[in-house]
Amino acid sequence: RGSKPHSTPLTLKWLEENYEIAEGVCIPRSTLYLHYLDFCERNDSNPINAASFGKIIRQQFPQITTRRLGTRGQSKYHYYGIGVRETSSYYDIMYSSKGIQSAGDGKKECSKQVIAYSPRSKLGTLLPDFPSVREIKIPANIEEEKVSTFLVMYRTHCQRILDTVIRANFDEVQNFLMHFWQGMPSHIVPILDSSTIVMLVGVCDSILYKAVSSVLMPTVLQALPESLTQVIRRFAKQLDEWLMLALNNLPDTLRRVKFDLARRFSQVLRRQTSLNHLCQAARTVIHSSDITSQMLDDWLNIDLNSIIKQTLYTMDQYTDKDHMIIVNLCSEFEKLLEEQSAIECYIEWLDNMVDKCVVQPSSKKPGTLRKIARQFLLMWSCFGTRVIRDMTLHSAPSFGSFHLLHLMFDDYVLYLVESLHGQEKGHDFLRTIKGEDTGKMIISLCWVFGRQGIPLSPYDFGSNMYK
Repeated sequence: RGSKPHSTPLTLKWLEENYEIAEGVCIPRSTLYLHYLDFCERNDSNPINAASFGKIIRQQFPQITTRRLGTRGQSKYHYYGIGVRETSSYYDIMYSSKGIQSAGDGKKECSKQVIAYSPRSKLGTLLPDFPSVREIKIPANIEEEKVSTFLVMYRTHCQRILDTVIRANFDEVQNFLMHFWQGMPSHIVPILDSSTIVMLVGVCDSILYKAVSSVLMPTVLQALPESLTQVIRRFAKQLDEWLMLALNNLPDTLRRVKFDLARRFSQVLRRQTSLNHLCQAARTVIHSSDITSQMLDDWLNIDLNSIIKQTLYTMDQYTDKDHMIIVNLCSEFEKLLEEQSAIECYIEWLDNMVDKCVVQPSSKKPGTLRKIARQFLLMWSCFGTRVIRDMTLHSAPSFGSFHLLHLMFDDYVLYLVESLHGQEKGHDFLRTIKGEDTGKMIISLCWVFGRQGIPLSPYDFGSNMYK
């Protein structure tokens, strides 16, 4: 016990210096109290009990909530919405191999991998909310209680996968998949043959995969060690094999939906890792003032008007607006070269371009994203190819730099479009299970079967649609 009495102002100051509001992040309540006891010991002060300390925490962070997390029998109360500052001395304690193993689900042999690979600031990240049973239009022959039970089970399963991936213990995912699907309770198995439940699983998988992707690589510009890149690529390759084993003897429709979404997710991971490599290479080029000056000179020497006309010729229909969009994009790119902008500015430019050319037009006409995205990619590919061809013919000194930038731009644009399409499928599934568009359920399932090479029409489902 300390010789000094407890000081609330001093504790509030300590909380402010070591913790911060962090959406989607949580800390075990007992862990935070241990940090407080350590603080009191260092300052030779007398600590208050855990309940009184909890009141001080809410005084400093009134917006945080409390949640009970973990598997049955091992759940703990957590403060949700608060994280440890990276400048805090408790940050390394929380996110070192020792801190991770104290949770009880880390393996000793993985401790070095955890330190090397884990995006530590994301530990404790919670999945976004899954659809609630009240939002779903459940078929009359399925009990709502069974759907509710399955949804709770599946969210816990997905959260465990997210936690395991964040800790870089990728091989453990296989065990979770096998345990969950092959250990499915017998009274739950029949509802997995329902198209509504299959699409619900698709929505939940889309949420999980987006969360995993964002915590593994929050941005393609973040430098990653080669060892992490290899681990992520191996995980992307193995996920399909693991699912095949885990989903054995389960309904075909469920298998196909999960396989399709998992393969799209794996493709996104592979593209992210290749993009990361290209972005690091492009960064060295763009940061050189001599190279960017030469690139600007070569850019000004190409026949842009001719290239724009050839590009527009590839489009089914084009207007003066399409012409102006391409002209403006060329001007914006030229300005980036003139100002010798950082690679982050080029990425922002590409984000805005896809938003302007794909997202905004498709939002005005629901269901057209796929067609608009394809047309945009055709235009984009044609324009880039013609620019590289022109520079080749004129032996432009900066041809190699432009070629590298062209590869990086192409991969990033395709990555954005693929992500948009994946989100659209998740939204389609969600609208369908809510009963907003029942016709889309048949069409969406036909799309999934078609992706697997099985030609079907909506009529093939017949009266068994809601069996």
